[in-house]
Amino acid sequence: MPSKSAIKRIVEFASRLKGIDPQVLQEGLEIAHLHRQVEQVIEDDLADWGLTARQVEIMESLYHNTEGTMTPADLADEVSLSRSAMTSSLDSLEKLGHTTRGAHPSDRRMVAISLTPSGREFIDQRLPERYKKLYQIINRLSKDERAALLQSYGKIVNFLRCKMAEDRK
Repeated sequence: MPSKSAIKRIVEFASRLKGIDPQVLQEGLEIAHLHRQVEQVIEDDLADWGLTARQVEIMESLYHNTEGTMTPADLADEVSLSRSAMTSSLDSLEKLGHTTRGAHPSDRRMVAISLTPSGREFIDQRLPERYKKLYQIINRLSKDERAALLQSYGKIVNFLRCKMAEDRK
């Protein structure tokens, strides 16, 4: 996301465009910038684990899955990754010895991804720390602030999904 000075230049440029409220655009860019900063802090923190946030989410999904295995497509949907990005993440996790690919238990045309015993132990030891940190972060917000944030992000996601669906038509 752009820096504050870049946001200022963007808003100056956009103020000449019809149908755009520069203040709304500025606030949108600032929200996106803050969102990216949050993501970056999380990535930096997880770097100590030798993993990206998405890799942790993949391991977390496998860890909490009652069947213990998931297909790459199901994992991609679960953690909001493209299929190609999922393949790359799984390759990395496999090289680290955290996951393994195997035959799907009910459909031999498909691949099943599961945690290795060492991968399960690795994530089992780190999830309590992850959840405590997340709790400490979110607990800084009041109940009303959390509700407003959830509602706001929900509205944005719904709009984006509808807009993308319209654009595909």
